[in-house]
Amino acid sequence: MLDEGVWAELKVGGNHLRLFSEHNAQGVQVSVYDAVGKKWIVPSEAVEDIEQGKEKAVEYATTYLDHRDAPLPRLVWKRSRAG
Repeated sequence: MLDEGVWAELKVGGNHLRLFSEHNAQGVQVSVYDAVGKKWIVPSEAVEDIEQGKEKAVEYATTYLDHRDAPLPRLVWKRSRAG
């Protein structure tokens, strides 16, 4: 069950990633999903808090996209729906 969290979409070239930083029954976790490839890049990893999760998600997305030479588009973080 989701207590609180945020998510963002990242579209670069033909890539479409969804980044999540959420507090759920297992604690605070970060995850990154490849919407085009329909697979988890980072299924879930424990982090200290939502803000650290956001930072880690961006790091993972940057590495996955091998996008180190140019800045990523500005991310708009949205509140996840709590159940």
